[in-house]
Formats: sequence, structure tokens, C-alpha cells
Amino acid sequence: MAIPYSLRPNPLLFIAFVGAMAAVNADTWSTDIGILSPSPPRLITSGRRVAPGTSGAISLLGTIAALLGALLIGLLALAQMGTTPQIGERCLRLASLAALGRLAGSLFDSLLGATVQGIYYCEAWGKETESPLHRCGRKARQLRGWRWLDNDVVNFLCSVAGSLVAAVGWALS
Repeated sequence: MAIPYSLRPNPLLFIAFVGAMAAVNADTWSTDIGILSPSPPRLITSGRRVAPGTSGAISLLGTIAALLGALLIGLLALAQMGTTPQIGERCLRLASLAALGRLAGSLFDSLLGATVQGIYYCEAWGKETESPLHRCGRKARQLRGWRWLDNDVVNFLCSVAGSLVAAVGWALS
């Protein structure tokens, strides 16, 4: 979206880009900060307590981190809008759509992680992993999910969800 926008500026492409970046930044922050939560996270699908770092789990700290990560992207987008006159008059809507894109993207990411993402188990470490090859170098056995739906695909789909929600929201406003 950034390349087509640079060739032919279109507010919808800008908004879609902001939604995608807000979603993936929120996902990164929620994961990296959420694992530090003093209370155990819960699966988004059942509410069951799980170990920190479990795919599909959410925590209050991780959710707050996601909001802050999306806010950062929204603020950077607002700063950029000074050079984009077509968008300038709708800056409050942009911030709202970035937050909505963040919410859609990171919740979609958690839902996929809890339901269909390929999850594996490393016998040597006794831990779940998102990769068929654990970082120790040993093959892990598949526990659940679709083998082809790895964390990279989930992250891509998270960005698509954030992008689409923000772009559709912009088009409807």
C-alpha cells in the first residue's frame, strides 16, 4: 500500500496502510509486553488460563500495550497528515479508524492463534512452539491447527484485517 500510495496518493490507501500498521504494531506490543503480565493470560476462545506466550491468549497488560502500540501509529499518521491535505480535515476519524483497525487485527490474530494456527510441541524442551522446528534444532510434533497456517501467515492476515477494517470505515464515513 505504501508503494502505490507514493505513486498516486489516495486517502483510502493511506488509511488502509495506517490500519495495517496499527494492527501489526499492536500485535507485536501485546505479545512482547503481555508476556510480562503478573496475571496469567486467558485464551480468547474459552477464557481458560494458559501459560504466557500461548498463541491465542490475551491479558490486560497485553491489551493495554496493544492500545499504546496502535496509538503510536495513529500519532505518527496524524503527523504525516500535515503533508496530506485530502486527509487533514478528517484526522479524528483517522485516529478512530487506526484504533478500530488495531482492535480487528489483533483480535483476529488471537482468534486464529487459538483455533487454526499450526501449533507444535518440542519433546526436548517440553514446550509448545509455533514452528515445526524448535529453536533447539529438533523437530516438534504437531498438536493442532493447520500446518500451512504458521505465525507469519497469521501476522499477514492480522495486517489485512486491520487494513480492511480501517479502509472500509474510511469509505463509509
